[in-house]
Amino acid sequence: MKIAVLSDVHGNLPALEVVLEDIAHWSPDRVIVNGDLINRGPCSLQVVQLLLQQYPDSTLLKGNHETFVLACGSRDEPRSGPVYEIRRFTHWTHAQLGVEMNRIATWNESLDLDELDGGSMHVTHGTRLGNRDGITPRTEEHELPKKLGDWRDLFVTSHTHWPFVREYNGTLLVNSGSVGSPFDRDHRTSYAQLSFSRGRWRAEIVRLNYDRSRTERDYVESGFLDAGGPITRIMLMELHHARGMIAPWMRKYEAAVLRGEITLEQSVDMHLEKMLGEPSERRIISV
Repeated sequence: MKIAVLSDVHGNLPALEVVLEDIAHWSPDRVIVNGDLINRGPCSLQVVQLLLQQYPDSTLLKGNHETFVLACGSRDEPRSGPVYEIRRFTHWTHAQLGVEMNRIATWNESLDLDELDGGSMHVTHGTRLGNRDGITPRTEEHELPKKLGDWRDLFVTSHTHWPFVREYNGTLLVNSGSVGSPFDRDHRTSYAQLSFSRGRWRAEIVRLNYDRSRTERDYVESGFLDAGGPITRIMLMELHHARGMIAPWMRKYEAAVLRGEITLEQSVDMHLEKMLGEPSERRIISV
């Protein structure tokens, strides 16, 4: 049995096209999308449509960004003020997806396979602790029992945008990485190829080049960079540098923005200048 697991596409259509082409050549028995197919990028609707067109029988699981976009469609969600400004990109995604949100709402949170002798598998975007909890190559072993929960031969996670394969107490632990926005300083897209044979699982992380300039143009031409608010500039820099930048912004600036002590625009300017070593405006002009 061969299973392809991809995740964290984040609306990056050119990256998904390359991955799906490679998957087609490999010809797996099953394709699993392990969350965050949408949001945080410019082409959420197009990636959903492409995936369902090429792999209509694929298994699609919710990640934290599917949960986030669904929440932004609720009546209780603010439509003005600092919370709304921070989440503008997600409201933009919700509007772009339209009726597709009804389909996304039906996706499950996880998948368990137990029918293979010696091949039990659990797939979830984050961990047993939730879809915002992750595992990186640096996660220490004493942290893993609660994250992994009930024992499985294979545990597949995503979320952190850091691909890896490791073993822990007889469990093969795989992170599929990110199709659309890797954070390990490697710009290449990634997905996982899983093979079950002779009673055991094997896993390989596949890294592929794609046309990032097309994705950068999509940021502008789709309207995402402008209409999604200042936060989208950080996302574009994550794409440029293949490193996570939103989480450090949240730790340093989000609370101050919510208290009204600084504007969102000012916080993004300061954050990018500190992280990149030069005013962020000069990094945007070439897009």
